[in-house]
Amino acid sequence: MKKIYLAIFTALAGLSLNAQTLTDANHSPVAGDMYATYQCDSLTVTPGASGAGALWNFGTIVTHSSIVNNYTASANSNASYPIPGVQLGSAASNLSYYKSSATDLKYWGGNITIASIASSFVYTTAAVIAAYPMSLSTTSTAVTGGSVSIPSLSQTGTFTGNSGTIADGTGTLVIPTGTFNNVVRVVTTQTINFNVQLGSGSVTQKNWDYYSVGTKEALFTITTATIVAPLAGTSTQTLVTRAKPIITGVSESVNNTLSLAVFPNPSSTIVNFITESNEAKQVLIYDITGKLVEKQNLVDGRLKLDVSSYTTGLYMYTVVGNANQTLKSGKITVSH
Repeated sequence: MKKIYLAIFTALAGLSLNAQTLTDANHSPVAGDMYATYQCDSLTVTPGASGAGALWNFGTIVTHSSIVNNYTASANSNASYPIPGVQLGSAASNLSYYKSSATDLKYWGGNITIASIASSFVYTTAAVIAAYPMSLSTTSTAVTGGSVSIPSLSQTGTFTGNSGTIADGTGTLVIPTGTFNNVVRVVTTQTINFNVQLGSGSVTQKNWDYYSVGTKEALFTITTATIVAPLAGTSTQTLVTRAKPIITGVSESVNNTLSLAVFPNPSSTIVNFITESNEAKQVLIYDITGKLVEKQNLVDGRLKLDVSSYTTGLYMYTVVGNANQTLKSGKITVSH
């Protein structure tokens, strides 16, 4: 009996240890990832406290739901950036390029628009924006450099700079869609000094990203940025965004060609997912706010999902395939 208790304690300790730790698997963008953000008012918004046990309350922030950016990650095919690598963006003018490993996530450049000044950066020495495993107080720094283009000024040149990242806080995040525990705040900074034909300039940028482990996209982001450009002068902006809830719908099927059995439904303990499809890879469970609750792999087309700790209510499921495409969606009800 003591061994059983010890095993349970060790497992729980491991869960506690990993609950607020970012890794390549749960944080780095991969081809097929999709998410969306709403823009929020930035006036009077401050990042809040650092350290363990912080409470970040943005529950009453004004959200502009008409200003939506839909992001998609895809395999990079731009030879100016690492191949294989990942291109992430919401439009041709808003692209970023990344490459990850088990130990870090590197940013290789892309588009930066501050106020009305749009620029494009290609890094030959990347910024390190995460060091894995990343938990409270984990830091990383890097010296950066590369080339810059400012199309509106018809300027090109080179740049040098540095980047820094720290997981400076853990705690609870409150946003209009709900309260999220086990949140990690990651603060990234970049300083870029560039030289173009008209002279020299600089870009400084700082991000506060609030992550719920298991959801790759930041739930909430505050970005401050300043560009000093020849002739154009100084432009500064603060942008605040929050994750748009994922709406999976309540229809039983997105792709009726996938045969899937889900039972018992409702359930208070176990829900079985069974399919004969070799394409089905994972089952994702969301609550009614769109928050990702759990992600489990199908093994030989089968999954026993333990819902005994779920709060009574309606949940949405999505079955995704090997290419991260949605194969089927539906709903389950947990009743205790």
